[in-house]
Amino acid sequence: MYRTITLILMAAGVGQALAAEPVLRQPSTDVFAISGVRIVTSPGQVIESGTVVVRDGVIEAVGSDVDVPADATVHEHDPEEAALTLYPGLIDAYVPVAFASDDDDGNNDDDEEAETYRPGQYPHPLITPGRTMTSKRWPADKVEALRNAGFTMAVLVPEQGLVRGRSALVSLGEGSFGANVIEPELFQHVSLNARMSGRHFPSSLMGGMALLRQAFMDARWQAEARSVWRDNPGQRRPEFLEGVEPLESVLAGDVPVVFDADDMLDSLRVAGLVEEFGLSAWIVGHGSEYQRLDSLAAVGLGQILPLDFPSAPDVDEDAEREVSLQELRHWHNAPENPSRVLESGLDMLLTSHPHSSPGNLFEHLEKAIERGLDADRALAALTTGPAEVLGIADRAGRLEAGYMANFLLVEDDLFVASPTIREVWVDGRRHLLREMEPPEVEPAGQWDIELIVAGMGSIDASLTLRGEAPTLSGSMEIMGTNLPLSEARVSGSRLDLRIDGSRLGMPGSFNMYMDIEDDRGRGAGSSPQGDFNVRGRRTGDPDQEDSA
Repeated sequence: MYRTITLILMAAGVGQALAAEPVLRQPSTDVFAISGVRIVTSPGQVIESGTVVVRDGVIEAVGSDVDVPADATVHEHDPEEAALTLYPGLIDAYVPVAFASDDDDGNNDDDEEAETYRPGQYPHPLITPGRTMTSKRWPADKVEALRNAGFTMAVLVPEQGLVRGRSALVSLGEGSFGANVIEPELFQHVSLNARMSGRHFPSSLMGGMALLRQAFMDARWQAEARSVWRDNPGQRRPEFLEGVEPLESVLAGDVPVVFDADDMLDSLRVAGLVEEFGLSAWIVGHGSEYQRLDSLAAVGLGQILPLDFPSAPDVDEDAEREVSLQELRHWHNAPENPSRVLESGLDMLLTSHPHSSPGNLFEHLEKAIERGLDADRALAALTTGPAEVLGIADRAGRLEAGYMANFLLVEDDLFVASPTIREVWVDGRRHLLREMEPPEVEPAGQWDIELIVAGMGSIDASLTLRGEAPTLSGSMEIMGTNLPLSEARVSGSRLDLRIDGSRLGMPGSFNMYMDIEDDRGRGAGSSPQGDFNVRGRRTGDPDQEDSA
């Protein structure tokens, strides 16, 4: 009886304790839920309306019917206000970083003047396989630019030299190099086109190729000679060649090598080197792979492709004889290059290189999709593809439970010339790029605009805006050319406008904003030709023009 009463009392105590447990808890600063958005979990896999829960930098749950934890800070979006899509964070597999002023690697003007370099002489300023990324090379500005374009991870690569050193895989969050390193030593990087100045060797492509092959052969000889000596220490010890030892792991296949090719002939030279030395390799391409795809496919080298298509050649009457048939063919065929590479069976990744602004990638990506590149495969070449190659496919490149909380929130579609990226999340930290405020002005109407370019004076334009804030439509007339607006949006009292630069025969886009007060506006803008200031005055409503 005593035991029964004790159990009843204990049960009652537990019940009281449970009843006293608070149902609601204080939201944690490291737990978030994003709901009311379309979610692209991986290429071709879409949840039309769902929720993602992030805890301590890792995705805890994702789906259309996810319970939001009580301790989560909730970012709930209303699909009626804006169609938002969550994409996996982009991964750039090739981001060169300048090392030219590195005084510690012997590659400076004083050393160059003091010595005359010869074939087989090590260390040579162009043969630096032991060079690695360090905190003093952390490109904070480039990291921020990549993040603003939707990239959340990148491979940072030493930029100079023939054998350039090891790249590093980093997260593109805020903070130092040390806070963002995922893998400090990744691939070995090689270029064929580095030169020494003056009379120093090598000063030509032929010399560079000779030095490069010599370095690989010396590394192979050293590995074999020292292995024989270790097995039989009684023989004479081979001389140690300083500076080539890191290439031994490349020759053994333990470290993949990434070659930078400037043109199709470079790609074929790389194919020869890969076969000669039995390397595990990728090529950073040049956009003209379509010219000899059969030769590249026979070697099977994966391609890291830039998207930088040529502008239309000038074929005006005075200049048409200066444009070669080869230029015209390349201008026509270059946008099809990514789809043709995939059709050949080669693996392909995409990079924002060589754009100075990573966001310029999207204009060319849109063009490549128009010319045959499948959108899901394009997304794969920027997410799951690089994650697989970098050995992080089990934690990056997708939106799944257990994966890194790296993603971007985009209005509508990502693959347009100038996507509107609202937020980029890196390691579970939110980077707000564009916060839309309720409209405080209705700028629809006729506007006289003055574009003021430093050193060039002002250019008059006429702006027509129709509709209601926050989203409007319209056009701008500049120098007799009427240009439709690609985007016109109002946030607070600010009006943002964008025009596709191709309408003006320019790459990129033409962007401007005005802060509006009553019928006047003032702001600034940028175009591929430079920056400018803006002044505007509303002179009528759009209905006046329509009736006229």
